[in-house]
Parts: sequence; C-alpha cells; structure tokens
Amino acid sequence: MILRLAHVEISAPDLDEARAFYVGLLGFVEQAADERACYLRGAEEFDAWSLKISRGDGGGLVHSGFRVSEPGDLDRLEAIHADRGLPVVRVAAGTEPGQGDALRTVTPDGHRVEFFHDFDEVELYPEGRLRMPMRDSHRLTGVPPGRIDHVSMRVPDMAAALGYWAGDLDFSTAEIWLDDDGETPRVAWVRRTPRSHDVALGRNDVPAFHHVAYAVSDAAALLRAADLLGDARIQGRLEWGPSRHGATNAFAMYIRDPAGNRLELYTGDYVRDLDRPALLWRPDDYDQQGHSWWGNAPPPTFGETQPLAGEWIA
Repeated sequence: MILRLAHVEISAPDLDEARAFYVGLLGFVEQAADERACYLRGAEEFDAWSLKISRGDGGGLVHSGFRVSEPGDLDRLEAIHADRGLPVVRVAAGTEPGQGDALRTVTPDGHRVEFFHDFDEVELYPEGRLRMPMRDSHRLTGVPPGRIDHVSMRVPDMAAALGYWAGDLDFSTAEIWLDDDGETPRVAWVRRTPRSHDVALGRNDVPAFHHVAYAVSDAAALLRAADLLGDARIQGRLEWGPSRHGATNAFAMYIRDPAGNRLELYTGDYVRDLDRPALLWRPDDYDQQGHSWWGNAPPPTFGETQPLAGEWIA
C-alpha cells in the first residue's frame, strides 16, 4: 500500500536565507517557489520535488509525505485512521504543486503525515529525447544531494508508535536499539523500501523532529559538503561527522541549516528484504559501536530536537 517516503516539509523564518543554503551552497534543485514556500529536489530524483521549506516563526517539521501504490489506497488509509479515531482530511489535487488528491492525518503520537498517489515527475523528454534527471550533472553546483532517504522523528511512546507504523501501516522494522532492560525499543528504524529505513523513531518526552536525510553519491560527496561549509566560513554548522554508523551501516554527516533544522547527508547503507526479522542492538553493543562504528562521538547538541511547526489541515 505505502511505497516510500516521498517528501518532507520543514519550516524556516527566512526563505531567502534557506534558499541560499540549500540551493546556492549545497546544490538542491529548485522546482518552484512563492512568497510562502520553496520546493526543492535532489539531483537524482524523478519526482518534481521532495523538500518543501515553508516560511514560519522558526525551524521544525511540518509534515512528511508518503506515496501509495494506487489511488484507492487513500480510501483504505482513511478507514484505518478513522477506526483509530484519528483526524482525516482529504485535500484536493494542486494543494501542493504537482501533487494529486491527498489524505492528511495525524499519527497517534502527534506527527503530521500525508498520503498520495499522483505526483508530477520532472520533464523526461526535453526536445523529444529521453534525459533522466541525474544526467544534468554539468549544470549542478554544490554537493549535490541525490535523493531523499529518510526522516527521523521523536515520539513519546515507542510501543504505540511501532503499533502504528509497523502494525497499521505495515512498515517492516529493520533494526531496534533496545533499552537497558534488553526488551523495550529505544530507537527503531522502519521501512517500506528494501534499504535500511524510511522513518527512524526515537523516544522523547514530546513529539519532535530530529533530522531529514538525503542520500549522496559516495563518501567523497560528504567531504565535498564539508569543504563547502568551510569555504563559506560556516563550518560551525557541521554538527557531527563524517562517521560510520553501526546501525544502518551508513557513512553520514549532520549539518544544521540557518533555521536550526538538522540535515543528514548519507551514503552506503544496505539492501535487505522486508520480510527479514529486525536486527537487535543490545544496549552495550549500541553504546560501543551502534551509533558510531568508528569516528568521533556525537556532540551534546546531537540530542537536541526541533518542534513540530507550521500549520496543518487535519
């Protein structure tokens, strides 16, 4: 029913500053913009956009969007959420640029999510000849980021969150970091694609946003991103990394945008079938090499989160 994470909307108080950072420095492609938001995509993406940045009072996560297999899945998802007593609202095609009819709701832990099937792709036959989006590298600047990979959310009740994502929505649980009791999930990585995760769920007192991640071509792209930040004399926005995660196996680096939103650049995770059982990290294993297989330990700021932000129809 659900195919993948397709886009994320975050908030920023200054869209010009956000655009300069994401488009001018890092090399995201701008698809559309108005006075309220800009719509960006990675260099390898077929969808018209995958990152929406909306004008708001500060940083934070507004919503995450997921593409479904067919239009009728919206009816099935509406019934699932209604049965749980969760608010559901249908929004018309064009409410967001290039997007068809959509279903908006709120998860049991308070995160805003959206489901849709129809979504515009980039122009693939300019001048009548096939040209895929990644074949515009000669025009691109920055890193550039390739495609959206995952969103990391914080939730107050991990058992309830897994009941929703892995139960109601049929996400596969890829990995779990177990708490000190050896049984209770502290962090879980869940997915609808064979890669390590589409959504990361971590325990927190209130629902919150930790980061959105974009895959890059290779490890050298992370070093390129670090050079870009240094050359722009904003190296302080490089929060952590590059480092190799034990969980997910990814080679990763974390950057803060001007609004404080955390962006992960990420490459090298694995492919594993969705029917495989979750990989379990014991507390001592995770403390030793789960978060960092090698590399510096994350700084204290890495525990910080951003709030849920902006307005939402649901």
